[in-house]
Amino acid sequence: MYTRHFCVSANEKIADFSSENGDLSEMLGEFAENCAADGRKAVTVSHRNGKKYFKAGSYCGFASLIDGTLVEILPHTKGSVSDARKELCAEFCRRCGFTFDPSGFDPEMNFMEYFISVFAGETMKIIKSGVLSTYASREENMTTVHGTILFPENIRRNLIHRERIYVRHDVFTPDRAENRLIKAAAAKLIKVTGNAHSSHLLKEALSFLDEVSKPYNIAAEFGKCINTRNTKKYSTTLNICRMLLDKREGTAFSGKYVSCAQFYDMPASPSGRHKAS
Repeated sequence: MYTRHFCVSANEKIADFSSENGDLSEMLGEFAENCAADGRKAVTVSHRNGKKYFKAGSYCGFASLIDGTLVEILPHTKGSVSDARKELCAEFCRRCGFTFDPSGFDPEMNFMEYFISVFAGETMKIIKSGVLSTYASREENMTTVHGTILFPENIRRNLIHRERIYVRHDVFTPDRAENRLIKAAAAKLIKVTGNAHSSHLLKEALSFLDEVSKPYNIAAEFGKCINTRNTKKYSTTLNICRMLLDKREGTAFSGKYVSCAQFYDMPASPSGRHKAS
């Protein structure tokens, strides 16, 4: 849950760099340094009249800091904050392949919560329709023979415990790359959401995916995801996982004080921006 919320437009001031904003200044300062280092200026440090302050860059999105601070940067529009937020949400939907519904859009929901709500909803659709499973080889000590006896290992482990047999056998399990990535994304997002409904859905998803292991190599896991007729229902959710977890996508931002951050480089020209319908 966020404790304070800064909502500004691109290239506008976020907060002063001051002793009164000590912790915030340290956190935003570190994030701005990271942004400058990789050439993606979501947050910058600027000077005016001898005073230093934090300014939103041209990127639009959100950054949730470890103290509960939420920074939301919206695109410039001629309309209201709601219009700008709708434009940003529509851009996110275009990128992940989710159909944006203007009639069902809640203008009071900040972009981070909208992002999480789409992921949570699409994840539950997958779970309700049945997650994909795969056969995986497993080695373990058992009391009965299943699969192939591994004699050298069996002798080493069970010389005294003759009642056990060390075997290798195949199990049908949901512990596959797609589900591991979804679990990692859900575990990350449940820590930052302040929306009760999204939190409930994410808890359900994590409970259902309890026997799915944690991914240790994100890039390798995405390499195992193959588009087939069976995996089509995973498309939108996995696109969001890529945006959130895969650094190569260029939308995820990180930092020492960042719990979760997602920004898009949106054109400044109104004619060049994606329009919300």
